Amino acid sequence: MKSIFQSAYSKYFILGLVLIITTAWFSKGFHHPDEQFQILEFANYKLGNSPSADLPWEFAAKIRPGLQPYLAYIFIKSLNYFGVENPFTLAFLLRLITAICCWFVVSKLILLLLPNFSTEKGKKIFIFLSLFLWFIPYINVRFSSENMAAISFLLAIYLLLKIYRNPSVEKISMFITGLLLSFSFFFRFQMAFAIIGLGLWLIFVNKITWYKWLILVFSGLIGVIICVYLDKWLYGTWQFTPYNYYVANIVTGVAASFGVSPWWYYLNLFFLRAIPPLSLVLLCFFTVGVYKKPLHVFSVVAVCFLIGHFMVGHKEMRFLFPIWFLFTYLAAIGCDFYLKNYRINTFAKYGFILLVAINSLLLLFRTFFPAQEALDCYSYVYRHFRSKPPVNMYCINEPLYSLSGIKTSFYRQKNINEIVFKSEVELLEALKKNHFDSVYVFKRKAALTGELSTYKSERIYSVYPNWVLKFNISNWQERANIWSIYLIHNKKKLPIYIKN
Repeated sequence: MKSIFQSAYSKYFILGLVLIITTAWFSKGFHHPDEQFQILEFANYKLGNSPSADLPWEFAAKIRPGLQPYLAYIFIKSLNYFGVENPFTLAFLLRLITAICCWFVVSKLILLLLPNFSTEKGKKIFIFLSLFLWFIPYINVRFSSENMAAISFLLAIYLLLKIYRNPSVEKISMFITGLLLSFSFFFRFQMAFAIIGLGLWLIFVNKITWYKWLILVFSGLIGVIICVYLDKWLYGTWQFTPYNYYVANIVTGVAASFGVSPWWYYLNLFFLRAIPPLSLVLLCFFTVGVYKKPLHVFSVVAVCFLIGHFMVGHKEMRFLFPIWFLFTYLAAIGCDFYLKNYRINTFAKYGFILLVAINSLLLLFRTFFPAQEALDCYSYVYRHFRSKPPVNMYCINEPLYSLSGIKTSFYRQKNINEIVFKSEVELLEALKKNHFDSVYVFKRKAALTGELSTYKSERIYSVYPNWVLKFNISNWQERANIWSIYLIHNKKKLPIYIKN
């Protein structure tokens, strides 16, 4: 830590730390449902707060490792002991710790790799890409399998690249590296492609001694044993989840049922998702970086990782998140080569300014907007209903505590009783039959329709402020997912209600 804050680039590292902490605070929720349902919900099940019947199919298939749910379980259990039970606080602290760990490992790697750059501008571009590229802080705060696998793998590479003059320290470093690689694999099984690439580099480029290989393999096996034991902790029986995962997704073909794409699909995904022209420039410089440093450990690992994922039929952009740092390093190497060998003309200068402007706007958006809109609604319900007697929440079409069609228990308020109706018409009939005074209604739309709209009602919560909902250009609100809670009453005088 001392080397980071005392370096010549300390101001950038400090700014990067402030940015990632800010992102951890605002980026509530998850990037992909797996982050919620296969980690937090599994941990919540082991805490005794939700039934196994509410868990996704992966639990019954026993294909998810117990390592990460166990970390969440221990973390939450420890904080519960000290009286911290607010699920939103717990989720934030998980994001915060994950973010700081990622920032630390990345900062140490940056300092280790800076001598590889020929120009001062190239060094600064490397730092900026690693800390301030618009999607990087967003990825780095996620307590996801992709991010935890990346942290473990990057720390392992740091220990391999760092030169230790003391032989005893070097042995300990190799032992920890083996553990980290096994943990990285059990965080995300697809890291096998990266570990194969690293193994090839160690054999043909670094050419480590057989004694170091012995330490790596031995400690790696210890890591596997630990993870297998944690699988037993999660499922109650001895399981080898990598094999279960292979059978379910490859042999049985479950993964392919979610969609199959051609090998080049990731190029198209990155071009669109990373936002052109920024994405195109990064891809070009990345290609140059691999060309200029073909035997660098990052090049070998990145190529093996990409080839492996190109071969797998089902493709999602998040599958490539574990090698984001390798990508930014090689892209910066390509940029450094350009700066060293070519004159910067007016077109390049203004193009650079445009890219910085695009990145800055996207960075602001990804920093301050929640990752999942449902979390603000859940937080509202938690704040305003937790101290109340049992509350009936009348839900139209979908339950309140449901995301991606799966029940969520981690954020659920125990005093909220969900009553789901297929339509507003069905709810209206129930309200007429029961002669209500006032009821709470949840709907994932901004307005009530039909006869229900004739009742006196007040929207007490919406994911968007009321002034935004006054504008319905091209009827966008009908297409949007606008989480809303209404208080509907059957009296001439409005009852007291909770204001957002």
